[in-house]
Amino acid sequence: MKKIKSRRVIPERQATRKKERNEKIRAQLNTHVDVKVIPAITERADYEKPKLRVCAYCRVSTDMNTQALSYELQVQNYTEIIQSNPEWVFAGIYADKGISGTSMRHRDEFNRMVADCEAGKIDLIITKAVTRFARNVIDSISTVRKLKQLDPPVAVYFETERLNTLDSSSETQLGLLSLFAQGESEAKSESMKWSYTRRWKRGTGIYPAWNLLGYKTGEAGQWEVIEEEAELIRTIYEMYLSGYASTQIAEILTRSEIPTVQNKAVWSSGAVLGILRNEKYRGDVRCQKTLTVDVFTHKAVKNTGQKPQYLIECHHEAIIDPADWDRVQSMIRGGFYRRGRKRRKPRFVVKGSLAGFAMIDLNWDEDDIAHFFCPEEPMKPTALSTQTDNT
Repeated sequence: MKKIKSRRVIPERQATRKKERNEKIRAQLNTHVDVKVIPAITERADYEKPKLRVCAYCRVSTDMNTQALSYELQVQNYTEIIQSNPEWVFAGIYADKGISGTSMRHRDEFNRMVADCEAGKIDLIITKAVTRFARNVIDSISTVRKLKQLDPPVAVYFETERLNTLDSSSETQLGLLSLFAQGESEAKSESMKWSYTRRWKRGTGIYPAWNLLGYKTGEAGQWEVIEEEAELIRTIYEMYLSGYASTQIAEILTRSEIPTVQNKAVWSSGAVLGILRNEKYRGDVRCQKTLTVDVFTHKAVKNTGQKPQYLIECHHEAIIDPADWDRVQSMIRGGFYRRGRKRRKPRFVVKGSLAGFAMIDLNWDEDDIAHFFCPEEPMKPTALSTQTDNT
């Protein structure tokens, strides 16, 4: 077997190499080379510092009077500060009112401001505090990094913390401050959930009616029926009980140019089923039907048993008779529209958005429909098709 030579360095040789290396370093340090220093642009005698294009970002999270006052004061204060500085050029005020800072998704003014920075219109952003800029660590850090990487970079100055994001140590401080702001939002969210749960258990919760057809909130906070919209709700239920599927009802409402509660022109089957399944139309309120799984994305999921639900019966005046409402739920669960149904009499709608329309039985044949519209003379098939298009 071949003997492997040892790679161990003799101490005397190692000391010699170290001495030679040190001598080379000293020789390099003693060497004098003429180096011409080219000054930075900002250090040149003829340099004129350009004026910074400065904007301000303001935000309040609610529309309450106290918050509205804070919002107006922020806008007025920063407008005066920027315009009074001779080294700055006023680049505008970007302000989101009544918007949460936990997500950037619905902060239109904030996103417009970032887009203007990317377009080279802004050099410096002034804002009141880290919590006004963002309450989400990821959003805060990622936005600041994006602005710093622009050419030229855009700085953010947080007035309360006296922090400029172009400083070398700013990101560490911003990360800590954003983390505290995020923790504050999470704690506030849990506190609000606790408050809502206690109110629901006592039957004194907050039940908005602004996104619900047929009702409005009165001066004392009680629900009041809007009769014209209530007539539309009754018509939808009667049409379903008469054999119309949700897709057919949606098509009729769309062709009749009746807007949805969101003021959209097109109805969907899901929108109709949402009305048919809503227990509020029988006078009850069921709370916590959905759950917010993330305070920052505000994503909500259907509560299928993950958390308790709270049912408050006879909370307000019903639009639909409870027996009819229960029957509709049975039909929806059964997945049928016309099976096992008694023949219903025709009815003209005399009020509401569908006034003048006639509800007929989908099981009728042409002779039945013709006899309804003209009892003495049966209608011809051509005329019949015109009438049925309007039903």
